[in-house]
Amino acid sequence: MADNDNGSSILFFLAGAVAGAALGLLLAPQKGSETREKLADWLKERRDLGEDLLLKAKDETHAKKEAVLAAAKAAKDAYRETNAKHHESAA
Repeated sequence: MADNDNGSSILFFLAGAVAGAALGLLLAPQKGSETREKLADWLKERRDLGEDLLLKAKDETHAKKEAVLAAAKAAKDAYRETNAKHHESAA
């Protein structure tokens, strides 16, 4: 539940940052072409940052998946070994 709240907080923060930046650019005393150019540059930087974050999240997810699979395999092997020893001692 705490993870969900943290995600919502980040989403609201980012939405507020976008809205604030857009208002700041729109209200700035510059020519329209300069404002559009700055806005386009800012959006490109944000898109690049988002792509980097997405790649990082994919890498981390893959690593965590591999760790969980390795732990599950180790647990399964340990169970089989313990179960086999138990059957040997019972025989």
